[in-house]
Amino acid sequence: MQTGAEIRWLSGGDVYSAWELETAGYPPEEAASLEILQYRQREAGELFPGYYINTKLIGFVCGTRSFADHLTDASMKVHEAGGPTVCIHSVCVDVTWRRKGIALSLLQHYVRDISQNQTDVHQICLLSHQYLLPLYIKAGFSNIGLSSVVHGPDKWYECILNMERC
Repeated sequence: MQTGAEIRWLSGGDVYSAWELETAGYPPEEAASLEILQYRQREAGELFPGYYINTKLIGFVCGTRSFADHLTDASMKVHEAGGPTVCIHSVCVDVTWRRKGIALSLLQHYVRDISQNQTDVHQICLLSHQYLLPLYIKAGFSNIGLSSVVHGPDKWYECILNMERC
């Protein structure tokens, strides 16, 4: 981790900063709205860690839980408390801090925390563009192929991390 860095759960007051990172980091058709991020933090705050340097949010991972066994349009819209699948919606890092290992650190922390504290989770799923697949594979995910989810003009690949391997 970077000097002065910490990973901690986002408070409600930090969601606006996360939304600013989200809208700067994703095309408009892919970025979550402020209202959606507020919903996810309120309903699934234990799945919404941020990476802070000297108290400034510079990255985050955002997820919810689902009873679905893979990512679908429906599983990405609602948090189903107690569901055995964690659906990661965003892995976002400020553009000036990219390529410094922050996304990988966040993902490793995320997986470790779920493994230790949410033992009823069986798998973690996410969607990735092709160019980001190496990051997610390095974090322990397996690319299972093209996703049926349409979210913007580009193709998405579904990646799954089986928690029994952790």
